[in-house]
Amino acid sequence: MRVLKILMFAVVIASVSGFDMGKDTDLYSSKTEAFEECERWIDQGRVIIYATDINIAEEASRFSLVHPTPLSHSSGSTIGQLKYADRLYEWNQLVENFLAKHPTKTMKVSSRLCEYEPKKQLFVGYENNQIQEGVWKNEEGMRGRMEEVKSFRY
Repeated sequence: MRVLKILMFAVVIASVSGFDMGKDTDLYSSKTEAFEECERWIDQGRVIIYATDINIAEEASRFSLVHPTPLSHSSGSTIGQLKYADRLYEWNQLVENFLAKHPTKTMKVSSRLCEYEPKKQLFVGYENNQIQEGVWKNEEGMRGRMEEVKSFRY
């Protein structure tokens, strides 16, 4: 009878403390060891690399780094103004050609991540099943979401 009371008390304490028996929880001897194990777990997850369009602000800033807007260095002479107009026309042509190419950038999305919770002395492991299973797409309803699946307690 006493063993049953102790077992019931342990179950009550575990449920009150927020311990979730459905999640995979590992105990480590130090914060560093828990962190390293969490990083190893992340590395075992899947990573998806995809191309996406650059938004217009990114396009403009990227273009202006390579092709700065021409400045007028003329003293007001007609020839100086004509040369500036030619440089401005060429620059505008470069802008139109750049935007017509619909530049893209490469993005990387990982299926796993860890967050540190110092008060609980653990690293929480989150996983996106859509990415992990290889069915993730950069579309509404196909991105999935990160869910807590593992704990690295120290």
